[in-house]
Amino acid sequence: MKITTTVDDEFLLQYLFFRAAHGLRSSTPIPELEPDPPPSVRHLSRVQQAEWDVAWDQGWRDLWAWRSRLDGCRNTGTMHGLFTRIGKPPLWPMERGAYFDRDAFSSWKETLIDADRNRAARERPENRFVAELASAWRRGLHEIVVLPYRGEFYRSVGGFALELSRTSYLSPTSFPAALSDFGASRLSR
Repeated sequence: MKITTTVDDEFLLQYLFFRAAHGLRSSTPIPELEPDPPPSVRHLSRVQQAEWDVAWDQGWRDLWAWRSRLDGCRNTGTMHGLFTRIGKPPLWPMERGAYFDRDAFSSWKETLIDADRNRAARERPENRFVAELASAWRRGLHEIVVLPYRGEFYRSVGGFALELSRTSYLSPTSFPAALSDFGASRLSR
């Protein structure tokens, strides 16, 4: 059984930061972040706002699809020539030039290193829920992705990943529930 736990993935954080900093309204339901990134000093026109709302959603889906291809390579041990086969990750926020404030992003990212994050790395909740973890792995779980969402939140992504907030990851009730829910609907085939 091999499951990767990723806390605060750089590429996913860039998307989340950009969305919050510019107040983008995506159709993808994303919880509020904790802590909130600072609002951008660069304001968008209405046209930009509408275009970027849609573009962010597409980029978010593309990033998860790229992560799924990466997962496939990780699990088959075929990492040689990785970017040739799966392409580079979609870096839509970084491609927005001056609209992506790298300094503000770095400062915000530093605030993520708090007691909960350190506690998550130290406690490794997976060690307390081995049976639930093994069951989720049998249903396709390859990666646990912990992101700085406010409150309790979890969802399955692409049949390979479990996306969840730090609060849910550290919860003695929410984390095993998330593991139990992962891929459960596929069992009724």
